[in-house]
Amino acid sequence: MTVRKLPPKDSPEGQKVIERYLAGERATLVAELGYSSRGALNTAMSRTYGLRVSEQPWVGKVTTSTGLTELELQVLELVGTEAVSVGEISRRVDRSAETVIKTIDALRSKSYEVVLDEISRQVSIPQEPTKEFKPTEFKYFRKFYRIGLVSDTQMGSKYQQVTLLHDAYADFDKRQVDFVLHAGDVTDGRDMYRGQLEETFLHGADEQKDYVVKSFPHLARGRRTYMIGGQHDRSFYRDKGYNIIRAICQERKDLVDRGFYKAEFSVKGLKVGLQHPGGGVAYARSYRMQKIIEGMMGFINTIPAANAPVLQIFGHWHIPCHLPAYMGIDAVSLPCFQSQTPYLEQHGLMPMVGYAVAEISLDKDDNLTSTKIEFIVLNAQIKEKDY
Repeated sequence: MTVRKLPPKDSPEGQKVIERYLAGERATLVAELGYSSRGALNTAMSRTYGLRVSEQPWVGKVTTSTGLTELELQVLELVGTEAVSVGEISRRVDRSAETVIKTIDALRSKSYEVVLDEISRQVSIPQEPTKEFKPTEFKYFRKFYRIGLVSDTQMGSKYQQVTLLHDAYADFDKRQVDFVLHAGDVTDGRDMYRGQLEETFLHGADEQKDYVVKSFPHLARGRRTYMIGGQHDRSFYRDKGYNIIRAICQERKDLVDRGFYKAEFSVKGLKVGLQHPGGGVAYARSYRMQKIIEGMMGFINTIPAANAPVLQIFGHWHIPCHLPAYMGIDAVSLPCFQSQTPYLEQHGLMPMVGYAVAEISLDKDDNLTSTKIEFIVLNAQIKEKDY
């Protein structure tokens, strides 16, 4: 094929050739103008128009820099998109095979990953494998639960907030929760501290039991509330051996007794835990939950068949806190339904009144994949003498 002479630099045709060359259309120009290789075209462009290849970006695997020689740039351009033999490179750049190999070594010393196959004598730049990404067919959200969470209702206290508790259950019905968990201290009990007698309007076990049976809210459609007893509930057991939680649940079939202080059980395939520990609030709200879970997991890990609950709910501290995915467990500390009592005020403690709604998703193997905890704080709606 006859090589066409490049048009003058100042002519419209010459400017068009330069523009196309700078735009990376070198392969097309080689074919149109009749050059034997891109290297020959580069040489002609340099002689006719004064363009230096080192000043132009190489379109391909590597971006050129001014630290490369013209020969190095020519080799990179030749092997940028496909493997080329040493002999073919030698022919196209008009240099000996030995010089081509030395050039490849020089490029490798400058951190360009040019590979020479010693058997086939093919030179190439390894291309990154292309991968088509698409969503997996794995069902991350196989099972979904919406759960109402309450604690420390302290019924029988002059500072109880039973009206707000009924508001919470009305919200649970509106949200169509699957069930409710109560983390303890259903009643205010008796003789828990000096001065408590003056803070309660119901003093006996039977009085508080009958009041809860009558006044504790119901969920619509027969859905249940699972509850444990706390220290206040156990005060009657400590005094006379009376299990007030069991007595309440025997008269209210929608309320389910799960014992005192701590329980782990499954509801509709979801393993949950309820705890009502002792002690005060740590400086960091999540600290007590962290230490309890660490101890619990240390014990569980010694028993091959043991499973940890997916959701661990804590009462007692009267504060909201969510500790997500800690050692595989989502832990939630709940607010309460009792406003500040004289005892709490004396100790500089301000409870948070309210409740929470949990939305839990599990995969087909019952692994936790999604958790949403919404706290509803009701301190601004506290009622005076709500009894």
